[in-house]
Amino acid sequence: MKKWMLLATLFLASAGTSLYAQPPGGGQMSPEQRNAMMKERFKAMGCDDVQADSLIAISNDMRPKQMALRDLEPEARQAKMKEIMDERNKRIEKALPTELAKKVIEALSQQRMGGRGGGGGGNQ
Repeated sequence: MKKWMLLATLFLASAGTSLYAQPPGGGQMSPEQRNAMMKERFKAMGCDDVQADSLIAISNDMRPKQMALRDLEPEARQAKMKEIMDERNKRIEKALPTELAKKVIEALSQQRMGGRGGGGGGNQ
């Protein structure tokens, strides 16, 4: 009987902690929240409001194209994603001054590759 109580307690404790691991709504942001977050990121990189809005429009145009790739095989998905990213980068280069465009493209590439923080300690 004690074993069953212990197992039940452990199960409930682990289930309870996993419920609090994600924010309400499963971590999904509304489009408005996502756009506001992107605008703040772009402004932190040195973009003004107009440039940030242009980048948000570019990102929002690319999103459906990226979502459509989910059902492809990995090799085909990777090739199509490269095409989409090249198109995005060309649009960014047209919308921003050269140095700022390079900075934004690099940041977006790092984000895409999983460099969203939470990594190793490094020198801080």
